[in-house]
Amino acid sequence: MVKETIKAHEKDYGNTIVNDLRNYLWENGRANNTIDNYCRTATQFLEFVGITAKEEMVTLTKTVVRNFVEYMNNTAYEDNKKYTVETINNKIAGLNQLLGLYKLYDLKVKALYCHRKTFIEDSEILADIDVRKLLNASKKSNHILYLAIRSMAQMGLRVSEIQFITVESLNRGYIVVLNKGGARKVPLPLDLIYEFISYCELKGIKSGIIISMKNNIAINRSTIGRFMKKIAKELGIDIKKAHPHSIRHNFAIRFLRKYGEGGISCLSDILGHRSIETTRIYLRDTLTNAANKLTVKNLGI
Repeated sequence: MVKETIKAHEKDYGNTIVNDLRNYLWENGRANNTIDNYCRTATQFLEFVGITAKEEMVTLTKTVVRNFVEYMNNTAYEDNKKYTVETINNKIAGLNQLLGLYKLYDLKVKALYCHRKTFIEDSEILADIDVRKLLNASKKSNHILYLAIRSMAQMGLRVSEIQFITVESLNRGYIVVLNKGGARKVPLPLDLIYEFISYCELKGIKSGIIISMKNNIAINRSTIGRFMKKIAKELGIDIKKAHPHSIRHNFAIRFLRKYGEGGISCLSDILGHRSIETTRIYLRDTLTNAANKLTVKNLGI
């Protein structure tokens, strides 16, 4: 029997304060990954300050909170590595949620200054040819995981959103994604609908989720991630790039390459971003392309 993954909003963090934060975040429509990240930060903070009971939260001071931020900024946490500014700012966001929950608004801290990235590291994205290789190889070895990867590559879905592809959605022509406290409609491409119809006929699926594990459990991120890394290793693709979000990232870049900045509003709706500024990240050039623009030849020097 396949063991179902415990979702962040159902997870017991072994601390009443952190569990209260978990419930608060869930009630406010936060995604599971965000809940887990913020709760782990809260656990780290409470261990740092030595607080174990709710009543002790009122003893916190601005200095103590700032000391925790300095601790994260200056302390090596693993293999002599330090947190990046982006990671610390994510932790600060979680910490501020905890302080806000206990109405300690005056103790909240500002995010560290982080200069806007002007380009995307080549190591962060899968090339189009790599995505095609993953799709071709997965179709031969595991059809259900092929459909999952293709759904991400063709619709920009998160793994947690694949479960909304149902037999009923094939008739509608779109899926309804319930995530982050809201709902959005994402069109189903016609060629993908035909692919799903054929699969459903082959497997005798009459209703409900199409892409699932045993016992009709929605497919999870770790299953797809392990499968992608296995195939990537066999194909000679950098396994650091072989993770579900890199497929979604590649989809966004391909979409904007095809439809230009004029398509950014549509892309934002498809991806489910709350702010179009989040979608604009995908307009950034890659490091290689940015470097090429600075060559003597291209600058006309």
